[in-house]
Amino acid sequence: MTRRDQYQELGEPVKIGLLLDTPPKFADHAERIYDMIAAKYKASGRLDRGVEFVKRFPWGPPAGSIQNSINAFHELCDLGCVAVIGGNHADDSIAIPPYADARKVPFIGLGATAGGMSEWAFSICWSSIPHDVYTMASWLKQNGHKRVVMTWDRADHALENVLHFRNACARAGIRILADERFPQLLVPSLPDIFARTVDELKALKPDALAHFGTGPVSSHWAGFVTGSGWDIPRIMNDAFYGAAFREARASYEGWVGTTMWDDDNRVIAEFHKEYFERHPEAPWAGHEMVALYRDGITALLEGVTLAPILTPDGVRRGLELVQLLPAASGGPRTCISFGPYAHRGTQGADVMVLRRVKDGELIMEGHIELF
Repeated sequence: MTRRDQYQELGEPVKIGLLLDTPPKFADHAERIYDMIAAKYKASGRLDRGVEFVKRFPWGPPAGSIQNSINAFHELCDLGCVAVIGGNHADDSIAIPPYADARKVPFIGLGATAGGMSEWAFSICWSSIPHDVYTMASWLKQNGHKRVVMTWDRADHALENVLHFRNACARAGIRILADERFPQLLVPSLPDIFARTVDELKALKPDALAHFGTGPVSSHWAGFVTGSGWDIPRIMNDAFYGAAFREARASYEGWVGTTMWDDDNRVIAEFHKEYFERHPEAPWAGHEMVALYRDGITALLEGVTLAPILTPDGVRRGLELVQLLPAASGGPRTCISFGPYAHRGTQGADVMVLRRVKDGELIMEGHIELF
């Protein structure tokens, strides 16, 4: 073994684990964006040793096993990663923090849940369930909808939506007349379930319909309601993301939904443009997805830059020094900050904003009015 002079050579790159638990249509964008942001930090001179991304692609939820994602997290720790980012699915963001605490390796979850944080686990969220729910309740209140029906699915974190929605409705003076819980997966009986649900909920003569989804069942439900002729004011949580894709937008016609894409946020406007100029071969992706991956890796690399020592504990302490980073997600004054007891990074009243599909176009609907 050749002996070398540690004081005279360039530093080895910092190992960062990527837990890429989503299909390629999401994960491929994440990889490209992570590389872009890492190159920016290297070019800035603030992170002089560069980054080595170590990748795992677990077959996780909803169709796969959460244990596969947990195993992938352990593999990344064993390979010497000083931090891990991923757990895009909220179930992974909920399941992994106890293992991050046990391994004492920082983990940044990207799921919507507000229940995925711990001493060693942080959150940069794709949707934020509490912000999401109160933004929906605000829209219902603003529009005078006082009697609503609710649909949701069987994901664990779907119950988190319902808990906050019940609290928000009580504050806003809104009555929930009934609810129906759908399967989380695309089971063959979905059309029959949807037909029965429309008939039963329609009979209650509600003012509006609120839907809380966690995956592709939501787009099928949106399309079923739209095609049923039930012309009810209807709003959806960030499962409305499917409306960002023009080929799927017809299913969401007439729906209002929450999103993290605000037309007035110049950070995402400029980065989305830069991303597709840099990668013209990449399939189109919505602003919200691009914003999430940009925000997540920016927060992590800022924490690495601020780390007093390049160990997992040093990176954890560095992350807790991150303050007021401009976010691509949400409104123009949304920011990212952490602290020793504040590991929910995306902050501000306009984390979630409202958009509507009208005549095939996805347009701004407005912002939350605090109540």
